[in-house]
Amino acid sequence: MRKAPPASQSTAKILLVLVMIVWGGSFIASKVGLDGMYPIELATLRFAIATPVLLAFTLLFYGWRSLIIEKKDLWVLVGMAMTGITLQYITQLIAMTYTTVTNTALLINMGTFFVVIPSIIFLKEKFNVDNLLGIVIAFAGLALVVTNGKIEFSPQLIGDGIILISAALWAVYILIGNKLAGKYSVLTQLNYIFVIGFIGLLPFYFLTPHHDLSQLSTVSWASLLYLAIFCSIIAYFFFNDAIIKIGPSKSAIYQYLEPVFAVIFAILLLNEPLTGFILVGGIMTVLGIGMADNNIRIFTRRRKKPVEVPAEPPDAGHH
Repeated sequence: MRKAPPASQSTAKILLVLVMIVWGGSFIASKVGLDGMYPIELATLRFAIATPVLLAFTLLFYGWRSLIIEKKDLWVLVGMAMTGITLQYITQLIAMTYTTVTNTALLINMGTFFVVIPSIIFLKEKFNVDNLLGIVIAFAGLALVVTNGKIEFSPQLIGDGIILISAALWAVYILIGNKLAGKYSVLTQLNYIFVIGFIGLLPFYFLTPHHDLSQLSTVSWASLLYLAIFCSIIAYFFFNDAIIKIGPSKSAIYQYLEPVFAVIFAILLLNEPLTGFILVGGIMTVLGIGMADNNIRIFTRRRKKPVEVPAEPPDAGHH
């Protein structure tokens, strides 16, 4: 994969943090939305809005030619749609009926390990001691944040197991996304992913309970619009762009921030208490991400660029 310029990588990382803020807010929006909708109904309607909006935007500003792809790449996009949208949401929502939200938030981030390990083995990405230690520290910090220091394993092992499957599916989505990195625009990829993923959700929508659209409240529609426009179109766009610019594993590491921001929103909007465990866990998570992304080094020295000595001018002799 061709590396993006440093400035482009820095912008991608800043946007990734903003994506995690938006996705952190999705926990609040989903909680509000689920008060008036069923889980699979919420997921399906989310992409029922996002898919045509994204397609209309693409056709209006870039034309239908921007959607042309090679036939052989269609199956890669089908794989991304199934793992990143259809199966990802179905397994996650089913799991949440068996296990706790805390376990869901913690175990879903195991997907980072499912990305990093294959990236080292198959994509030959290089990780030093600080990078690997940072991943562990960030995960430990995340565990403190989402459990508030009370680490209890849920007896509902079925739900926890399904969440791990969901985490693995998201990891597959990220790794598959690397296969087409730079070949098509992010918009081109997302249109196929959304359309195919939405079609995949439809059978589950019709086979499960759902409301008449006229019965949905204003609050339900507001949560759907936030999830569709901000969490799906905008956030997916910049996340997929980051996969291209900084690689799958580094992009995945930033997802540790998502539950941290979710807890911050819960404290600010739902009046949940701020504890010492949450504060320490948040600091550990940020520190770990800094180490994993080479911004903070403890054990590994930063390579110094060799100083270029200008060549001496030829001896002009004495005048």
